[in-house]
Amino acid sequence: MVPRGTGVDYIIESSHKCDDMEEDTLMEQWTDRDARQTAARSEYEHIMTTLSPDPMSAYIEAGVIGFVFGEMWRRGILTQRDRRWITLSCLGAVDAAYPIETHVWAALNSGDVTNEEFDEFVLHFATQLGWPKASVLTASGMLSMIKIAEERGEVLSPLDFAPWADPVTPEERHRRGEAAYQEVQGSSPPPPITAFRRDAYLDYLYGEIWTRDRYLTRRDRRIISICCSAAVGVDTEVREHIAAALAHEELTYEELQELVVHFAVYVGWVLGRRLDDALIEVAAERGLL
Repeated sequence: MVPRGTGVDYIIESSHKCDDMEEDTLMEQWTDRDARQTAARSEYEHIMTTLSPDPMSAYIEAGVIGFVFGEMWRRGILTQRDRRWITLSCLGAVDAAYPIETHVWAALNSGDVTNEEFDEFVLHFATQLGWPKASVLTASGMLSMIKIAEERGEVLSPLDFAPWADPVTPEERHRRGEAAYQEVQGSSPPPPITAFRRDAYLDYLYGEIWTRDRYLTRRDRRIISICCSAAVGVDTEVREHIAAALAHEELTYEELQELVVHFAVYVGWVLGRRLDDALIEVAAERGLL
């Protein structure tokens, strides 16, 4: 039994007081229900690049155009591009077909994400949650790219993607993978005692995917990796990525808190609580609380 005044629940209570100030500032912009709904619908249209739905149900009025777009997407701290990666990672993880279609379209149509950046995102996502799930994202992306080009009267150009790493000897490939892991995670790589750890995890994922920097930044990949790992409850990966993100100053504690809020909207409060607990524990270990 954890004594009162210690443990995750106590740290949660004390560490999230800063959220109240952010929310209070947001609420002050709303004078009544109509003003709140107007702001929410405007944000929906800004993010989704299409008309907002009418508030015809509790799910839409208090949920979609209420909390999700009227409050969560307007909270600041993270960039709109950051929020696109969180959203797309979560939707791909939960196989949400229609939201994938609409959010992929919005990310590309808004200009927040280019065609090549989206393509690179799908490749990284595939290494996290598998090529079958990634195939749904890439299909939606290609359809959106074609539709956007047609609506704009443009010719869709072939993707200017970065090619796969040049082939090298197995020994050099493994040295490359171990060096990349050390750089990305800031710690020694796990012993390559299985084929997966050596060939797939170190050599391919770290040596040939995390090192691709033409279209995604290290910060982008970190956000995507945290969300994918957390969406399927892989706590070890989550904690390692959070710790590395803080150590390398890719994401601040405040930005990671905001990532959790956004993440919870798209995968649910239960998994959001689990990710929040992991963040708090890592932050406490690093003396941030």
